[in-house]
Amino acid sequence: MLQAAVDAIKQEKLAEAREILTRLLRTDQQNVGYWLWLSAAMETPKERLYCLQTAYKVDPTDASVRRGLTLLGALPPDDSIAPFPMNHSRAWEANLLLADEKPQPKGLKRLTSNPGFRMAAILGAGALALVGMAIGVGMLFSGNTERQAAPVGLTTPRPTVTPQTNPNAISQSKPTLLPLAQQLDATYTPTVVYAATQHVGAAQDSYRGGIRAFNSGQWEMAAVMMEQVATMEPGAVDALYFAGEARRLSGKYADAIKYYNMAISTSPNYAPSYLGRARAVQASSRKDTLADLDKAIDLDPNFAEAYLERALYYSRKSNYEAALADANASDDIRPGSPLTKLALARIYLGMDEPAEALIAAQAANDLDVTMLETYLVLGTAYRANGELDKAVGLMETYVQYQPDSAEAFMVLGAAYFSRQEYETAQKHLEQALRLDKTNSEAYFWMGELQMLKENYDLALSNFEKAVSYNSESFRNAEGLARAYLATEEYGQAYITISKVEKMAANDREKGEFYYIQAIANQKLSAPSAALKAWNALLALPEDVVPAERRAEAEEQVGLLGTPTRVPATVTSTPTPSKTPLPTATRQPSRTPSPTNTRAPSATP
Repeated sequence: MLQAAVDAIKQEKLAEAREILTRLLRTDQQNVGYWLWLSAAMETPKERLYCLQTAYKVDPTDASVRRGLTLLGALPPDDSIAPFPMNHSRAWEANLLLADEKPQPKGLKRLTSNPGFRMAAILGAGALALVGMAIGVGMLFSGNTERQAAPVGLTTPRPTVTPQTNPNAISQSKPTLLPLAQQLDATYTPTVVYAATQHVGAAQDSYRGGIRAFNSGQWEMAAVMMEQVATMEPGAVDALYFAGEARRLSGKYADAIKYYNMAISTSPNYAPSYLGRARAVQASSRKDTLADLDKAIDLDPNFAEAYLERALYYSRKSNYEAALADANASDDIRPGSPLTKLALARIYLGMDEPAEALIAAQAANDLDVTMLETYLVLGTAYRANGELDKAVGLMETYVQYQPDSAEAFMVLGAAYFSRQEYETAQKHLEQALRLDKTNSEAYFWMGELQMLKENYDLALSNFEKAVSYNSESFRNAEGLARAYLATEEYGQAYITISKVEKMAANDREKGEFYYIQAIANQKLSAPSAALKAWNALLALPEDVVPAERRAEAEEQVGLLGTPTRVPATVTSTPTPSKTPLPTATRQPSRTPSPTNTRAPSATP
């Protein structure tokens, strides 16, 4: 690839060279050679200077880098640095040779033409022959098995290579993978630049260079170039915005927010600044960002990205109806965007509509097969639809490219749990929690594993953490309530499930709520409340209440509704079902029968 870039530079195909070198720098930003060649592929002095300055930071002793910076005036002249080597004669030098002059031999020919050298060579050859004879005789008469080993001192041992490993990675022996885009016959079309303004003179050159760097993922270079534009043109709000974007995308959120604030002060009606600030705040703190998102949409009702970001905001708050409305609005403004389809897939997963989620995830993947996140969401959607082999296959590939994705390992753990491969599930869930100790879904599934093992105290601890990191999840609270029932803390179970009654998003979740409430009330000697909960469960559609549970509810209603009978109570330890419903976002209750200990259910 480097040779291809060099060839492109020699052919003056600078754009092609920049693209190749940018890909190389993504793999190794400490390679001085890459930065040097990239400086040669740049079109403006400022861009060339940036590349050389970056190379100088990596290796300030590199002579080529110092020569380049000296020529650009960034370093003072230094006589200790040799000039650029000339590997060929200048055109005018050939004219100085007279017709009857014979050019002097060069290189090896010149050396071998020297009589002294020839004599030394003959004597050296004889000495080597004598040494060879001595070694051969020694090997001939040695009777050990090491006669084929090289003599000490005549060979240089190869250095031992110690690979750099990630202590959190599960497997350390996987081969280096080519970037996904290189393995697929597809290209990704970048997002259109929002409301770019016209720039003139040197500012225009810096702006173009900044946009090129931004589109190729060179965030530091993009920020520097945009800062130059903002300095030359103080009213250039788009330059301040892109400087903030570059800082945000490189993880420097405080700096990003500073630039967004400067952009807002410069032009309060520039919508992207509010969107950028909302994203940076969301990534760096728990402060609410809805006001900024609303402002961006108010300023530009056709701002598709703002609708999309607000959809994600509502989705995190489990307000899926509002999220779906904003995602559809974004899709109407910019149809065919893979990012919008991706958001729709996540929203449908949250709404417990796995079929719709799968359609949206497949559409996102079809629109941009190089976007890695589509494989993550598509794998999640396959798991939600019960296609576990497809889910596992996709996610195992995904984590090879994104070994630091806690979400991917969580999805893998949940998929293996659904396949009843519990040891493998636990391994992946533990990896998810090593990577992200705040991953509430990973804690939820660890809680389910401990429920299966009847380690109810450990299950309770994991469910408590799941709720602490996401208190707006009905599923987390339902799992915690089941754990409280299993540890015979019936009052806590009743309180926990009662808090999330309004969070039940569909009839199936309402069924979970009524079921746990009924059992908790029976254990708390509240037969009237228990009867009410059982009747509410029976009033739900038949297709959302499993037949076994419906029969159990009818039995309890018969017992509780007879005045002469004593209400039945739980007399055995709860045993959770080992077959979960294969869904990405909702989990059925594994709470036991209030009258006996059932064997694990064969169907969800």
